[in-house]
Amino acid sequence: MAIYHCSAHNVSRSSGRTATASIAYRSGEKIHDQRTGLTHDYTKRAIHQEIAHTQIISNLGAKIDRSELWNLAEMRENRKDARTAKEFVIALPHELNKQERQELAIAFAQHLANRYGCVADVAIHTPSRAGDERNHHAHIMLTTRKAELGADNRLVLTEKIDLELSNAKRKEFGLQSSSKEIISIRQDWEQIANTHLERAGIAERIDHRSHKELENGKIPQIHETPQVTAMRRKGIETEISKQNDERRAYNTQIDHQNALERPTEPRQGTESDLLAKAQTSLQNRLQERLEQREQARLAEQQAERERRAQELEQSRQNQDRGFSR
Repeated sequence: MAIYHCSAHNVSRSSGRTATASIAYRSGEKIHDQRTGLTHDYTKRAIHQEIAHTQIISNLGAKIDRSELWNLAEMRENRKDARTAKEFVIALPHELNKQERQELAIAFAQHLANRYGCVADVAIHTPSRAGDERNHHAHIMLTTRKAELGADNRLVLTEKIDLELSNAKRKEFGLQSSSKEIISIRQDWEQIANTHLERAGIAERIDHRSHKELENGKIPQIHETPQVTAMRRKGIETEISKQNDERRAYNTQIDHQNALERPTEPRQGTESDLLAKAQTSLQNRLQERLEQREQARLAEQQAERERRAQELEQSRQNQDRGFSR
């Protein structure tokens, strides 16, 4: 079943990130940051075929160099906490073939470039060897400023794009709030992806609404930080990755149950009852694991208190011996 995912992230200096390092990793290239003097080399990623395609999208009608673009984005900002790029991560339907996924990612990037008058840099990634084989996805990095060509036909980044404006400014200009803007973009991704699925003759569709809004009985997954993702790639399990694997397996079971035809023989309970029982069972297991972790934490705290008490008692005994001599 086609998976919906469209999330927005900031590339900000306040979090220790730079646009040059981010795009070097996503595109599998070597980029020298002129502002910091650091060189970010991720060419091995391209060699290992983790990156299926990269492409810079704009409406300027001119060829744009990736290193020049993101160094300009960094040099254009003066604040220590400046945001130098906006990133959207989208899950590309595994039901599409390689060419169709590429066309879809480029179409969405072009939509964003048109909407905000900026430059979009696309990097399509293949599923990692240790991850879900359906996890074709794309990273689309946007400049936080509008892009134009100067008198010498050189790239110029001008004012901030609408997506970067504060809610106060947005209200002043008659724009919807930033949170509603993101929802609108997520709806756009749904429509664009579904158009491409239909064009490819695939019946599957994606939906930007949450499992709760859809009332489909599925359980949402927990956000995996870059650290958790890196550990997963190394084969190291974490509590978050374990829970997500359980939730993914559970949601897959629901998909399979929904795909099955109703049996001719009567079943014990309605389908909704069975799904509710399955969900309750999984939630109970998750709750049990949380309680086990909490008990372990309390046990560790108790052991630490006892250890400190023993050390204190030993110290007093040593002092007593010293006084008695």
